[in-house]
Amino acid sequence: MKRRVIRSIVLTVSIALIFSWIGPAQAAEKTPIVIGFIHSMSGAMSMYGISSEAGGKIAIDEINAAGGVLGRPLKMITRDDKLNPETGLREAKDLLLSEKADFLTGTISSAVALAISNYVKREKKLFIVNISQSSSLTEENWHRYIFRIDTNAVPYWGYAPAIALAKTWKAKKIISLGFDYETGKNSLKAFKEKYLQLVPDAKIIDELWAPLGTTDFTAYITKMANSGADAFFLACIYGGGELAFTKQAYAFGLYEKMKAIQPCAGDVETWYQVKKGESYPKGALATCRYPFWAIQDPKSKAFVEKHQKLVGFWPSYGAMNQYFIVYALKDAIEKVGAVDTEKIITALEGMTLNTFVGKVPIRAYDHQAMMPNWYGVMDFSPNLTFPHITKVDVIGEEGYHSVDKIKALRGGK
Repeated sequence: MKRRVIRSIVLTVSIALIFSWIGPAQAAEKTPIVIGFIHSMSGAMSMYGISSEAGGKIAIDEINAAGGVLGRPLKMITRDDKLNPETGLREAKDLLLSEKADFLTGTISSAVALAISNYVKREKKLFIVNISQSSSLTEENWHRYIFRIDTNAVPYWGYAPAIALAKTWKAKKIISLGFDYETGKNSLKAFKEKYLQLVPDAKIIDELWAPLGTTDFTAYITKMANSGADAFFLACIYGGGELAFTKQAYAFGLYEKMKAIQPCAGDVETWYQVKKGESYPKGALATCRYPFWAIQDPKSKAFVEKHQKLVGFWPSYGAMNQYFIVYALKDAIEKVGAVDTEKIITALEGMTLNTFVGKVPIRAYDHQAMMPNWYGVMDFSPNLTFPHITKVDVIGEEGYHSVDKIKALRGGK
């Protein structure tokens, strides 16, 4: 009798062990949940796409290794938008129609993002932006099927540097230089709105506008140096333009003559190849969307290591955002118990993401994640080979438009 009981127990345990081993294998064979990823994967902006794709892959590998979502594996399919709205829209349509993608994510070009946003609105499919900065995506042009897990142009280019400047130097006479296009104009508008509210006796003494794509800033730098201003603000001069401006301003001695506020100088992708002794925005007040060197959470450190191993360079903020997007989708799907777009959207509205940069709420009204903005002074430190923000501090929800402000922009809706 005892032997029969023992044999029965052994058999039961063996079956349980077999099924616990077969379970993940069977889950892997189930139809995957497909995340379409559209980004700049070639050309001058490809670093953002490659890095963002890596962030998504890291999240998917982690989730699939733990059994997937509702027993199904995640799969990400990447398409190159070539920074072209028509190309991006074509790829979005193909991902939904041919690849049967359940969701769309990605984009760095606001024009591409707006084209895809208009399409998913008609098709009632979920699209989560991981970089594109146009504030209109979640403000004037908002609809139920668009989310953004990133900052937008208002906090990053305008409000955050204004708040940072008010907390540090309180410059009284500021001259601005920006690229002459919509985002440049809007960033200066947001900066002025917030900074003059915080420091009422300050003045923007002059606004200089360079054609988009300018690389010779000599005339502008001379005018800035002779303006009598105690600080200058760069309105959406970034990437190659910012590198060119900085090299010329550094040689001219502008950084020694006045304070500098360069909103995107703190992001790694512009400066990670610059070494000590080379031109950089020395002492500039800058914002940053992922200062991984200042984030102490072990999960952030593990993410950086995985990213470097995968693509061979430091992660951009886009990589972090795409990582968070994949986990947000996982949490929403598990909460509603199905891959149901409408239910998932409702679950995402008001969700708080538990991330390695802290708790990040997704505002239900405009589907904008309240991502933090960090700021500090550009310098070198012993632990990194490139210039980066030091004396790091953070700006939270105060850096975003309020719901009342967005309602006004939407005509009271």
